[in-house]
Amino acid sequence: MSPAKFPRPGLRILKSALAVFLCFLIDTLRGDGVPFYSAIAAILCMQPDVRGGLRVGLNRVVGTLIGGLYGMGVLYLLRTFLPEGTGLLQYAIISAALVPLMYLTVLVKKTSATYITCVVFLSITVSHGLDLVPYVFALNRILDTLIGIFISLFVNWIPFLRNRKAGQEQ
Repeated sequence: MSPAKFPRPGLRILKSALAVFLCFLIDTLRGDGVPFYSAIAAILCMQPDVRGGLRVGLNRVVGTLIGGLYGMGVLYLLRTFLPEGTGLLQYAIISAALVPLMYLTVLVKKTSATYITCVVFLSITVSHGLDLVPYVFALNRILDTLIGIFISLFVNWIPFLRNRKAGQEQ
């Protein structure tokens, strides 16, 4: 029996790892973000070609901005009008707020951004709704995601990292 022959890692895999490292590097220099969000955005935006990366990146930018701003608005309303200790009511409102949020992506003709719009919204309203200054987190969350998107686009654009032969991308 001959040993299994594994294919070499494709360029997309290597570009994704480089983009994640650059996200960590920028976070280290910046010192104020959460590199997790940048790294995830960089991985999700990495595409086999620049055109695909631009398409996915634009959707993520739109989704991040819509979800982030909407999340800050809902968070403001929850903190202003709901007393503390209303966890289940807060979750019901957050769940109901997803309906107009998703519909907004339909209105702006960016349904492909619905997923990231909702992820950013929930990240802000659920994960950090109880932070002392959740709006700072929300703005940093938006910035971290945008950093990851732009790093992914940059790495995908670097000429010496582009695959010259179609169909070899993994």
